[in-house]
Amino acid sequence: MDFIPEKSKRIPIRGKWDVIIAGGGLGGVAAGIAAARTGARTVLVERNTFVGGVATAAMVCSIFNCFYTSKHQLGSLGIPVEIADSLATATGYGRKWHDHKGHIIFDLEKGKLVLQQLLEDAGVELLFGVTVTDAIVEENTIKGLVIESKSGRESLLARTVVDSTGDADIAFLSGAPVNTPQSQGSHQLQSLCFRLGNVDIDAFVNYFREHPDEYPDQMDVDWVLEDAIKQYDECGTFLFPHGGGIQMKAFQQASKDQVLPKNIGIHHTTNACQMHGLRQTRMVHVITGFVKIDGLEAGTVSKAINDGRRMAFILAEVYRRYIPGFEHAIVAGVADNLGVRSSRWIKSDFAMTKEMMRPGTRQKDAVGALVPYHASVKNPSSNAWIVQVMGEDTFDLPYGCLLPRHIDGLLMGAGRSIGVTEPFMLRVMVHTMSVGQAAGAAAAVSALNKTTPRETAIEDIQSALARLTKEYQARQTQKVLVGTP
Repeated sequence: MDFIPEKSKRIPIRGKWDVIIAGGGLGGVAAGIAAARTGARTVLVERNTFVGGVATAAMVCSIFNCFYTSKHQLGSLGIPVEIADSLATATGYGRKWHDHKGHIIFDLEKGKLVLQQLLEDAGVELLFGVTVTDAIVEENTIKGLVIESKSGRESLLARTVVDSTGDADIAFLSGAPVNTPQSQGSHQLQSLCFRLGNVDIDAFVNYFREHPDEYPDQMDVDWVLEDAIKQYDECGTFLFPHGGGIQMKAFQQASKDQVLPKNIGIHHTTNACQMHGLRQTRMVHVITGFVKIDGLEAGTVSKAINDGRRMAFILAEVYRRYIPGFEHAIVAGVADNLGVRSSRWIKSDFAMTKEMMRPGTRQKDAVGALVPYHASVKNPSSNAWIVQVMGEDTFDLPYGCLLPRHIDGLLMGAGRSIGVTEPFMLRVMVHTMSVGQAAGAAAAVSALNKTTPRETAIEDIQSALARLTKEYQARQTQKVLVGTP
């Protein structure tokens, strides 16, 4: 590889904060809220012009409901629940999602505004359209970030930094050791989502009422058509599970007619077709097609996005011709970002293993409780995918897996990039929000105590997290008492 010299210059300091949150995905949102409510002066920087990350920029506007155990006990607490409640309320069904075990489906555009408002109400300063180009590190301690934006190249300084990029970008730039799927001899699946508008959702749902054998029971989600219909009737949201398109006769016929290609560019499994339908907006969000690429290589990521955009329009025609309710559907949007499942994750002070995710597993340095799930085959169909079954109890999130080796002042605030023994372990939205909440609270306590995250007493962090949960519960009680929504 050839190189050119970079002209060195003095970088102006834009400002100083207690905590910087890098990345505004759901983990970063939870981290920012937690840090600010704990009392830290906090800024969040985001490359897009809105927050939400995979949930908004990648159009996966549906939170897999692993808040609850199989015994329907609420596991993850605090800010993650508040975020889900706020998104569901803005979409029109409030806390009714607590009665259903499918997905918490929300309106994409309202979701962007709701998440932004939660951050602003907490007192978080937001910087959009910002690319982090470097980490400022002195004596193995991160002191801030170098950013580039329309304002030029600037530096942000802070006592503590939270890496919520999802790709461990800040850890990588700071020199912390990281893992990648490629370093372990594999690639992870990625997807590009899109949404279809002008859909008659009632007609789509009624098709399954009249043809119940066409709905893929016990696929991806541990439920059946009766559960899906009940959620639709009560919430106005409808989930067609991932992989269900493979079993649906309409997609099988489209394949036979050679209208639905098996591959579109580098995307394969184009008939997986998870769908999130919203009666209120007549929108259906679609997750289908996979690419198995290096998610950190710009050229292949660009090809995946380009081919995925073509896929959206090809599949829209399939939907119009073969799926009831979609006769007049249009492509109402293609995701801004590729949906990444795993890219980089840190080598941490303490690495979580799959065994530690067993129900009832406890840790002395616990900074969150998460509900585990395991893969099971409940549908006897030869085309059926596995179903995710919730555990009977929670497991603890250990603080040590948020701390990258050899670098102080830095915490990981996104589930897929914390220290684990293998990728793909804590990538779902509820888990990543819990990781963000823990990192944000810990970063604030560390900054306010003028200690590094490693030096901060775990009891102080646990107390801060307990306060965040109690404060939200108190606000919910107050709403009930005064009769507000």
